[in-house]
Amino acid sequence: MPPPNLMSPVFRDFGASAVSVMADSRIGGCDYGDLAAVAEEQENARGNIPGPLPLVCGDMIVDEVQVARAKSVGCSGAVVDFGEFLL
Repeated sequence: MPPPNLMSPVFRDFGASAVSVMADSRIGGCDYGDLAAVAEEQENARGNIPGPLPLVCGDMIVDEVQVARAKSVGCSGAVVDFGEFLL
């Protein structure tokens, strides 16, 4: 798979509304450094058409620290799955 910062403009060029990056390298995803690279590449599109897309962190969120970390590297949102906790 190509590096995330090389894939990032492809989402924009083909009309995506956002970029979601799985940030769990233990299961074959990316890491938070990759999230930062995608966020930087998207920000470089500011002023262009199409402009930057929102970045969504797709980690297995179990603690608010992960949400803060996602925000600190440039994510606009995070996927939080409560399905396992519902009875």
